Amino acid sequence: MQILIVILTLMVIIIGMILNRITLYSIRKNTERAKDIATIMQHTLNDNNYVIRLNLKNSLADNLFGKFLPHQGMTYEESLNYIHPDDKHIYMAFMNRLVKGAKAAECMFRWDRSTKEHKHDWRYLRDVGIVEYDAQDKKKPINFYCTLYDQTEQMLLEKEEQELTDRYRKLFEQSIVGQAFYDKDGYLQNANRKLREILKFKGDNDPFYHRFPLFDIPNFRFITYKDTYKEDKEDLYFCTRTIITEREVDCYTEIRIHPIYNDDKQLEMFTLYIRDITQERELYHQHKKNEAQIYRTNKEIEEYENELKYLMENIEMRFFRASLTKREITFYKEMSVPEIKMSFDELMNYFVDVPFVKEIKQSNNFFSEPKTLLSHARPFFHNGPELEWHFIDSIPYYDEEGKLVGTYGVVRNITKLINKQNLLKEETERANQSGLRKSAFLANMSHEIRTPLNAIVGFSEVLPMLATDAERAEIIKVINNNCDMLLRLVNDILALSSMDSGSIKIEPTKTDFAQCFNNMAISLAKRVQNPAVEFKTESPYPTFITTIDGGRIQQVITNFVTNAVKYTQKGHIKIGYEKQVRHKKDGLYIYCEDTGAGIPKEHQKKVFDRFVKLNDFVQGTGLGLSICKAIADNSGGEIGVTSEGKGCGSTFWLWIPCKEETTI
Repeated sequence: MQILIVILTLMVIIIGMILNRITLYSIRKNTERAKDIATIMQHTLNDNNYVIRLNLKNSLADNLFGKFLPHQGMTYEESLNYIHPDDKHIYMAFMNRLVKGAKAAECMFRWDRSTKEHKHDWRYLRDVGIVEYDAQDKKKPINFYCTLYDQTEQMLLEKEEQELTDRYRKLFEQSIVGQAFYDKDGYLQNANRKLREILKFKGDNDPFYHRFPLFDIPNFRFITYKDTYKEDKEDLYFCTRTIITEREVDCYTEIRIHPIYNDDKQLEMFTLYIRDITQERELYHQHKKNEAQIYRTNKEIEEYENELKYLMENIEMRFFRASLTKREITFYKEMSVPEIKMSFDELMNYFVDVPFVKEIKQSNNFFSEPKTLLSHARPFFHNGPELEWHFIDSIPYYDEEGKLVGTYGVVRNITKLINKQNLLKEETERANQSGLRKSAFLANMSHEIRTPLNAIVGFSEVLPMLATDAERAEIIKVINNNCDMLLRLVNDILALSSMDSGSIKIEPTKTDFAQCFNNMAISLAKRVQNPAVEFKTESPYPTFITTIDGGRIQQVITNFVTNAVKYTQKGHIKIGYEKQVRHKKDGLYIYCEDTGAGIPKEHQKKVFDRFVKLNDFVQGTGLGLSICKAIADNSGGEIGVTSEGKGCGSTFWLWIPCKEETTI
C-alpha cells in the first residue's frame, strides 16, 4: 500500500511539472504574439494617419485608427468600387504581393472620399501594408494591416509646381527680351525666341552660336573674362554695337550678364539678357535737339546732386561694438564715450524689417562674416515718429582661441540721402517726360500747321476756276475756316512761348461781362456746324459790371467751346456763367457743358498738362487747356473739369475772383 501511495505521489508531481511547462510555453507564445502586434501598431501609428485591418477569413476590413471606413466595415470587393478605375490594377497587385508572402508592400491609388454618394471626390492615398501570420502556421497570413497616408495636398503641390515650371518655360520662350542660358564655361545651353530673332539664328539650334564660348565673342572679350566670376560678383550691364557678319547682324543692344552660384558660392551658369535698342538710340539722337528746352530742369537736377554730395560728406555716423556672450550692443558717438547700451532683445524692437530681425536672433551665424546692410528702423539716438534708414557695416572679432565673441562696425543714418534719391528719380522722370512730350509736340505741330496750309493753298488755286458765286462762296468759307484754324495754332504757339518766358500777363479792365458774354456767344455759335448738336447759352444777368481781363476770359471760353465741338457728335453744347463765392471771395464762375465723349476719371487731372491729347486722331496741339490753366493761375483763380466718365459728357469750368460794380 505504501508503495502504491509513493507511486501515485510521483505521478502527481510529474503531471504537475508537465502542466506547468505547457502553461509557461503558452504564456511565452502569447507574449511574443502581443509583441508582434505591438510592433505592427507602432509602425502604423507613427504618423497619426488612417489604419485599417483586413481579416482574410471573412475578407472584411475595419478601422483600427481614424474613421476612414464606415463603422460597420467594408469588404475587399466593396472597396474596389471606390478606387479610381485607372488605379484598380495597382491596388489589386499590391494586395497580391501581400497574399503571396511579402512581409510588407506599398502602393499609391486614388480613393473616392464621398464613398456611397459617388461624387468623385478623389484623394491620393499611399498605402503601406504589413502582414500578420498565424501563431501556429508561420506561413499562413491571417490579417493585413494597412496605414493610409493622405498625400493629396502633396500631389496637388507637385502638380502646381509642374504647371509653374511649364508657365515659366512659356514666359521664357515668349519674353519680349532676349534671354539665354550659358554653362559655367560660357557655352550656350538654351535661347528663347526673342534672342534667336535679334541674333538671326538659322533654326532653333543654330550650331554657329553653340560653337564658341560667350567670352570669345568680340563684344565681350574686352569687357569681361571668365576668371572674374570665380568669386561672387554683381551683374554686368553694358550697351554695345553688336556685329556678327556671319549672320548679318548689325544692331545696337543693351546686354546684362547675371552669374548664378550654388550654395557653396561656386559658379554654376550665366544668364544673358539682350534687348535691341537700335530704334531707341535713333530716338535718343533726335531728343538731343531738345536739350536746350529742358535746361532749367537739368539745373534743378544739378542742385539736387550737389545736395546729395553734401549729405554724403556730412552724413550722421555712430560706431558700435556688440558682445555675443553678453548679448548686448554699445553705440559710441565718440570712440571712448558710450552713448547708448542695450540688449539684443531691445535692439530688435527698433527694426521693422522682419527678415532682418529673424537673422539677428541667430546672432552667431549672422555675425560670423563681414556684412553691409541697409535697415529700416525707428530712431536709435533721438525720439521721433519717423522711421530712419541706416547703413550698417559689421566686422566679426574673435578671442585668442579663434572663437567668435562679437562684432564691431559703424551705423550711418542715410535717411536724407534716401529721400533725396527718391526726389531725384522723380525729377529725372519728369524731365524725361517733358522731353518726350515736346518731341511729340514738334511732330504734331508740323502736321497740324501743314494741314490748314495745304487746304488754303489748294482751294486758293481752285478758286479762280469756279464759275458761279455759290461755288466761290463755299470755297471761300473753307479757306476762312482753315485760316481760322491756322490762326488758333499760331496763337497757341505764341501763348506757349509767353508761358515759358513768364510773360503771360493779365490786364484787368472794367467791363460789362454780360454784354461781352452775349457777343462772344454769337461768335462761338458759328463754330457749331453739326446740325445734330444744339448750341445753348445761359446769361442770368442783364448786366454784370466788374474788372477782369475780358480778352483772356474769352480765350478760355473759346478753347472750351473748340474742344467741345471736336468731341461732341450729338446732343448740345452749353456755355454760361454765374456769381459764386469761393474761399470767402466774390467771383465769377464760367462753364462749358457738352454731351460728348466724356473723360475717364483717371485722366481728368492731366488734361490741363502741356501736350496732352486724349485722342490722337482729333486735330489739335494739346496746348489749349494748359494755356487756360496758366490764365486761371495768373488771375488768382481756379480751373477744372467734371465728368462721370467715357461717353457721359464733360463740364469744363473757370472761377476767377472779382467783385460786381454798379457803373462802368
